[in-house]
Amino acid sequence: MARKPTVKKRCDCPDQNRPKKGGCKHSWYYNLTNSEGNRTRATIPDSVGLTQAQAQAILDGTPAGAVPEPAEVNLTFRQWAADWLSRRRVKDTSLEQYEIAIRVHLNPRWGSYRMPAIKKAKVEAWVQEMEANPHIANSTADGHWKVFQMIMKDAQQNGKITANPTYEVEGPYVGTSKSYVFSPDECWAIYDEFPERYRPIPMAGFACGVRQAEAFGLCDDVIGSGGRLLTVRRQVLRTKETGYRPILVDRLKTSPRLNSKEVPIPPYFQEALGEYTERYPPQVTETVLWEHKKKIDDCKRGSVRALFWTPRGGLLNRNHFNDDLWKPTLLKLGIKDEDGNLPTYHDLRHTFISTCLQNGIPEHTVAAWVGDTVEELRRTYSHLLKNHADTHGAVAASLTARPAPSPSRVGIAA
Repeated sequence: MARKPTVKKRCDCPDQNRPKKGGCKHSWYYNLTNSEGNRTRATIPDSVGLTQAQAQAILDGTPAGAVPEPAEVNLTFRQWAADWLSRRRVKDTSLEQYEIAIRVHLNPRWGSYRMPAIKKAKVEAWVQEMEANPHIANSTADGHWKVFQMIMKDAQQNGKITANPTYEVEGPYVGTSKSYVFSPDECWAIYDEFPERYRPIPMAGFACGVRQAEAFGLCDDVIGSGGRLLTVRRQVLRTKETGYRPILVDRLKTSPRLNSKEVPIPPYFQEALGEYTERYPPQVTETVLWEHKKKIDDCKRGSVRALFWTPRGGLLNRNHFNDDLWKPTLLKLGIKDEDGNLPTYHDLRHTFISTCLQNGIPEHTVAAWVGDTVEELRRTYSHLLKNHADTHGAVAASLTARPAPSPSRVGIAA
């Protein structure tokens, strides 16, 4: 197999292998044999500002006998971002988030730039701008950064640029997310104060750790014949694909990795559901039998009996629930976090996970109950796992403590 040539430079610039802004302005080249059998020198297009490793990677990816093609100099970020978005095969919610990030944030900043003109120094300056902007949350800036990274990496892989300007650039700082852990008194105060028609929904959060959309999608078949497990397999979606109408879908947030999950149901929750269904009988509705990589309109339909309905006969949506039910209840009870903000419904899930972990339930068991992997659990709830130092620290320390001298050895020493 023919050996690939090595990239070189013939300049005296001191930083030719690690170009800096305003540093080496020379291109990399390599030696080749032309069709007449003569040795000649060929320049790698658009290699100014690249390190030797980056230039060599371009050359190594070129088929034998071919010459590296220059990047498309007139291709704008806006054009390539639209092309990239059209080729994504992800969930509709993810696709919608990508589209919003590009339209609202990335195109106004980078849309008119020609792709080869987006350099590492400009990207680093942009990251600092996002961190310094008080109107952009850290998590939002991190989302923009990840979409930008994917677009630029895809452009390099398709030969639209010769080097990825996001390479070795640290994204925006994202601090530890804050969560609120409700006390048992607060959980039951919320349950007692909540409107009777929707009272079991907050209990599903702190008793079983289900997500909000999963609680909305509970049906009368969620409790098995043994009555000890709550099976979660559906959620109510309200996205662009559904026309922003609440629709019941046989799909979890973690699909297709996980299509259903089971969690122990406390007797008090089972009793509350029984009393609730006597007063508010479940209603028959259509559910989408979701299949991976299929649009909702192309999926088959099924029939189920949903537990929770609005007085007008519609499924719940998060806007109505949060603004008209959840927030007024917390305001009436005076429940706020240390910054004076109202906790969210998702904090009920935090409460369930925190309580389980602090009482010695293994991480892999809790992860299975809530539908996460152990890695996701550790990453997302690392702030909760720190509390194990109080609950299990003494036990762990005792395992490696110095053994007490035996009586026989003490007597010999004497």
